[in-house]
Amino acid sequence: IVVYVSIAEGAVIGADALILQGARIGARVTIGDRFICHPGAVVGADGFSFVTPEKSGVEEIRQTLGTRDEIRAQSWTRIHSLGTVQIGDDVELGANATIDRGTVRATVIGPGTKLDNLVHVGHNVQVGRDCLLCGQVGIAGSSRIGDRVVLAGQCGVSDNIFVGDDVIAGGATKIFSNAPAGRVLLGSPALKMETHVEAWKNIRRLGRLFAQVA
Repeated sequence: IVVYVSIAEGAVIGADALILQGARIGARVTIGDRFICHPGAVVGADGFSFVTPEKSGVEEIRQTLGTRDEIRAQSWTRIHSLGTVQIGDDVELGANATIDRGTVRATVIGPGTKLDNLVHVGHNVQVGRDCLLCGQVGIAGSSRIGDRVVLAGQCGVSDNIFVGDDVIAGGATKIFSNAPAGRVLLGSPALKMETHVEAWKNIRRLGRLFAQVA
């Protein structure tokens, strides 16, 4: 462990850890052996959890897919994160990666998983073993990621969904619904890679098609 690292009360870190400048390990976080943590990474910050007393505008449009009956003033009430973070053996966190603590249960990172720079893992997320989460990946709260999943740079995963084992998602893919095991995904919204490529081929032909029809 080098200087300028902070490790809060009750944290447990296994053998042979390398924790570099500016890293922050939160209270009651548990980390396995051979952990590597690059500068500025934060493990165990509060989750981004806010609610409104009444149904929020966000909840309303999720149900109606965009229609709002009334736009009204709303204020947010903070939900404190009482859980923690559990990290397995042989995990590596890139510079400025962040893993939020769980609301009640723990946020979990499985053994052998590697997080690149600027990856964000939200509260209550469960990530399996031997995953690769590349730069600027964001996983929203309470989603579950299987084993050996590869999310290329700038992939986004919506909250409360499941991404199956061995899924591979190309760069900037946005996963809004459950992804079955072994699926190769691309695009926003995420589609099978071959479907996405064929769709964009067809879009590029639209100008010629319109001219022919005219």
